[in-house]
Amino acid sequence: MNNLPVSLKPTNQSMLWATKECGTANFGDTRLTHRLVSLVASLIEHPEKSLPEALGQWSDVKAAYRFFDNEKVTVEAIYDAHRKATIEKIKNQPVVLAIQDTTIFNYTLHREIKGLGPIGQAGLSGFFLHSCLAASAEGVPLGILAHRLWVRSLEPKEKTHKKRPIEDKESVRWIDVTREVAETVSPFTKVVMVGDRESDIFDLFLLASANQYDILVRAAWNCRIDQSHDYLWPVVESAPALGRTVINIPRADKRPERKAVVLTLQAATVTLKPPKHRGKEKLAAPTLNALLVHEQSPPEGEKPIEWMLLTTLPVTTIDDALQYLTWDTYRWRIERYHYILKSGCQVEKLQLETKDRLMRAIAVYSMVASQLLWLTYQARQTPDAPCTIVLSNSEWGALYAAIHKITILPDNPPNLQTAVLWIAKLGGFLGRKRDGYPGLKVLWRGFRRLQDLTTMWDLFHPSDTCG
Repeated sequence: MNNLPVSLKPTNQSMLWATKECGTANFGDTRLTHRLVSLVASLIEHPEKSLPEALGQWSDVKAAYRFFDNEKVTVEAIYDAHRKATIEKIKNQPVVLAIQDTTIFNYTLHREIKGLGPIGQAGLSGFFLHSCLAASAEGVPLGILAHRLWVRSLEPKEKTHKKRPIEDKESVRWIDVTREVAETVSPFTKVVMVGDRESDIFDLFLLASANQYDILVRAAWNCRIDQSHDYLWPVVESAPALGRTVINIPRADKRPERKAVVLTLQAATVTLKPPKHRGKEKLAAPTLNALLVHEQSPPEGEKPIEWMLLTTLPVTTIDDALQYLTWDTYRWRIERYHYILKSGCQVEKLQLETKDRLMRAIAVYSMVASQLLWLTYQARQTPDAPCTIVLSNSEWGALYAAIHKITILPDNPPNLQTAVLWIAKLGGFLGRKRDGYPGLKVLWRGFRRLQDLTTMWDLFHPSDTCG
């Protein structure tokens, strides 16, 4: 540790961003708030590095460890500050997508960490994070609206999963977060809750129907229709087609990329029958709109592509259906957020001895991951904006010099789209016509290399350093 003589002070731009992002954190001690701002500003400049490497000086590293060990520093206070910043970002958005998903942090290899719980297969240990990411209607991530961090109990449940009340199930997080977001966001902003098949929860439909929350979730169950012997899938399959659309299906783990896939869209209004095992509760029967997206003529030997969406939003035209289909694809944004948090910021490699310290660290890194995710998608949304909305003078100077192999810079910085493409090239992106837009992984590699180039640029151009 004593091999860290250089203090890597964050730039003014990073400090300004961090102040907006978490400067409202209330720990009952303003010194802790200042420490959080400085820590987040340093991590956004060196997100992939360990704490000692990112902070540079041993005194700063010790201060960070004391911060994560301080009982006054709560995960709730850190996330609350980030949520306030997110609320500020979305206040002028007419529609906000609140995308939920869960991820697992695996610390099995760090046996010395105290307070962990089981995470799946026997012998694996860690904890869970359920996040709610705000995104614009165009799919640009805007920040975190809510979270749940928890450790699974080691004690076996007495009742079967189906018979336990929803309050005793981990799936209650979907309902709690939906309620929290709806109560937090301004009533003048239309919020649409978006979730995968895990969010196909009857209680969530009841909550949405009773409180006029809008939801858009993937159906997982072929539910019974109320006052009928029919089931969900056959009812929607018998509805007239709204129309067809042609899309490209990206490559998945066990499926090659497929281009020009023709999908048929059908919709029907359905009222779902309450679960049979909950008959004593006298539950209401929620009415939803179901949208079936399916491939009628798949290639020989290929399984047809198909999924069902359930929503409180009206589905009366092909334009409605295509809009919701597009919003459903934005669920990948939150998986990308969790990817950056785990693989980019490498939080699973942190060695902070207790789960409480780790959870505080993850809350801090969540702001870093959110900002990096925003950078990726904002470049697609506003390609002509100057790159200085996300890069410091030193960063774009180092980037320009590395790409053009010169040290004389133009008077004006490049636009955001150009800068992002250059960053991708640093990460190995070839930029051929058929390559399309650079993905998150290659951008992440380029961003990491840019930080090293910026450090060297600042050493040789101290007068140009911002901060």
